[in-house]
Amino acid sequence: MKLTRASRKSARRREKGQAAIFLLLALGLFLIGGIGLAVDMSNLWMHRQSSQNAADAACTAAAMDLVSDGGGATSAGGFTPGTSFKCSANSTYAPCQYAAFNGYTATGLKAGSPSTEVNVDFPTSVTGVQTCSSTTPPPAICTESGLGTSFVRVTVTDRMQSFFVGLLSGKRTMDVGAMASCGAILSAAPIPILVLDPTDPKTLDLGGTGSVPKITIYGGPQRSIQVDSGSSTSISSQGNPIIDLKQGGPNLDGSDIGVTGGPYPTPNFVYQGSPPGQYLQKPPISDPFALVPVPKKPTITQTGPSGTVTNATDKGCPGTLTCLLYKPGYYASGISIAGNAAVFVPGIYYLDGGFSANDNSCLRPSDQVGDGNGGSVFYLNSGTLNVSSNSGHVAPNGCPSGDGISTTAGTGTGELQNAVKCTTKSDVPKNLPSTITGNLLMAPCGGPYGDPLGTNDPIGEQHGILFFANRSLNMSLKSVGQPSFGGGGTSAALGSLYFHYCNSPDGTGLDTNCKLPPNGYLDQLTLQGSSGSASYIVGDIITDQIAMGGTPNIVMDLNPNALFYVLKADLLQ
Repeated sequence: MKLTRASRKSARRREKGQAAIFLLLALGLFLIGGIGLAVDMSNLWMHRQSSQNAADAACTAAAMDLVSDGGGATSAGGFTPGTSFKCSANSTYAPCQYAAFNGYTATGLKAGSPSTEVNVDFPTSVTGVQTCSSTTPPPAICTESGLGTSFVRVTVTDRMQSFFVGLLSGKRTMDVGAMASCGAILSAAPIPILVLDPTDPKTLDLGGTGSVPKITIYGGPQRSIQVDSGSSTSISSQGNPIIDLKQGGPNLDGSDIGVTGGPYPTPNFVYQGSPPGQYLQKPPISDPFALVPVPKKPTITQTGPSGTVTNATDKGCPGTLTCLLYKPGYYASGISIAGNAAVFVPGIYYLDGGFSANDNSCLRPSDQVGDGNGGSVFYLNSGTLNVSSNSGHVAPNGCPSGDGISTTAGTGTGELQNAVKCTTKSDVPKNLPSTITGNLLMAPCGGPYGDPLGTNDPIGEQHGILFFANRSLNMSLKSVGQPSFGGGGTSAALGSLYFHYCNSPDGTGLDTNCKLPPNGYLDQLTLQGSSGSASYIVGDIITDQIAMGGTPNIVMDLNPNALFYVLKADLLQ
């Protein structure tokens, strides 16, 4: 049967729009798929960001525990550094808790079901982090052998529900991952007065009975004093001792006190600071001298002074006095000076038996070249430091009145003909009095115990470590005695004072893997002085505890530059 033209036209009219329906269906399916894909991708992005936040938090927490372990704690975060673990089986470990705080409580990965896992491992290196000794000058952030486990990596796996993607792949879940790498690394930092004891009360004891003791800070970093103890009574005082920070900080307009245990509501000492100076709760700072090696025992043994000199033969000897001349070397019985003047030739003094300067003694640097490093370091292998409050006193037998050392080179009569600055470019010290009438001791400028930056120091080469105690020596024992440093008249110590009892079991002699109190951190340095005296310390004080004795007026001139490394937790990748 043949269709007529009219019937064919009618059939075509009935078929109109069918293609449009299929097109609409196809577009609808595409839009639904696009929406589904957008939902999946948005969900994926959200989970990716959340998992990265959790990985960063867990990684940083683990690195902070590595720092604590480096300072002597044992498995501070509950885990064993260097041993990998999964948080699904170790939920109480610190990094696992921080992952949970950020929404990722590790349940262990389950096939076909939403679930999470947090893996923690300890790589031996992280791309881009150099060793401190690999370049000169060393990089601002680096690592070094002897620090134990330095790096940690946290990987978060989030097995999330899929929608449209699942229709295409046939799987109901997809994995989202995030990774973070952190380290307990060394970071170059300027160093404040640092009290290292991490736990005990009264680690900074300002005294305050009788006349008011005073610490004045000049220059240095924004944080002038750091007390590492977590005790709420880590700073103590009686009366109103003064901490004057008005001229502290890199801009000389006020600096901070950092206390790990937190600031007091009403400090019981006079804090003479000005904005931007503050009294802050701050995390601890590690020992910046931790990897400074102890001096080697010299091959030359000294039994005492090498003879005597006068001002005619050594310009370090003041006035008309006859001075004992000490030369670098090994002193089996230490050095003890009482009622005499003494001058010290630059070099390393390795002492068994300690260093003492009693009443009416006078200590000065020799103008002889010595080892050429511009000053002396006194290493206390055994024994203690005791510079009495009347050492360097003006009369009758100490440093002569009116015949002090000018802080400008080559002027006056009977003065040391060398400037107290390492170089004319040196910007520190900048606030010494014009004349030093009491004791003067100068640490090396160069060499292993001088300025770590040497002539590359942007403010000129500075004095390094003056007194350095054996880290394995417990000075809290009566047989040894706690160190004390004072002096009458106007005295100056150009260099850092370092007294830290680490008691490390690793036998390296470095500040690594230290034992905690009461088995470590027991050295207490007493700063003392007689009435009317003023002691200038141009350098750092790094010790376990500090106590003020007598009526000292201590002026600290700090370096604002990043000279040393401190161990800190850092998010690296």
